[in-house]
Amino acid sequence: MTLLGKNNHYNVKFLKGYGCSTTVKDSKVILKDNHDPFTKSETEEWHVNNMPYEKIVLSGKGYISTEALSILSENNRNVILLDTYGKPVTYLNPVRESTTATKYRMGQYDTFRDESKRNYLARQITKAKIDSQIKFLESNDNPELLKGIEKLKKHRDEIYENILHIEAVTSRIYFGEYFKLIPERFDFHSRNFPLRVKKDKASDVVNGLLNYGYAVLGGKSQSLSTGLD
Repeated sequence: MTLLGKNNHYNVKFLKGYGCSTTVKDSKVILKDNHDPFTKSETEEWHVNNMPYEKIVLSGKGYISTEALSILSENNRNVILLDTYGKPVTYLNPVRESTTATKYRMGQYDTFRDESKRNYLARQITKAKIDSQIKFLESNDNPELLKGIEKLKKHRDEIYENILHIEAVTSRIYFGEYFKLIPERFDFHSRNFPLRVKKDKASDVVNGLLNYGYAVLGGKSQSLSTGLD
């Protein structure tokens, strides 16, 4: 996710495996990674001001010290915790006093209370999501995807009728087409929808990667909603 010395879309450090950790020693943040249980853990040490990562993602049986949480929070670095299956457990965002962030949050509450504004935003977000799905499928120039693309376009035009139903239907259509793009060796059959499954959430490597990506994006949206970025 991160290439040192390059312009990265997200500067994320992903720590995984039994014993992965984030601690502080001699005023440095110590990042311990343990992806492979059969090899020695990888460790990075950074003075937090020089650390290239905006977000730290810990997945599985690891830990983070309260001192590390404190120093990361003070320097506006986010922490995302995932369970062993890649399911987001919590997002830890810095607490900062900001009149601008307070005004943003008040505006969000006021908008949520206004049904017409709430429905308008929901329709626009869902429409943008479907447009993005269509654009991605079209970019593959695969004739096998044409029927699915046409179905998505049809439902996009019906978005003003029943938005929750349309969103659910289009998600199934999209991942049904997405499945056709994944080689059989990855054993991907469908998306494990978060609200409908439990421990089998990441049933394959593709779902695991999707979970990870959504967790990072969720952490980013949390930061934006509080005015921290």
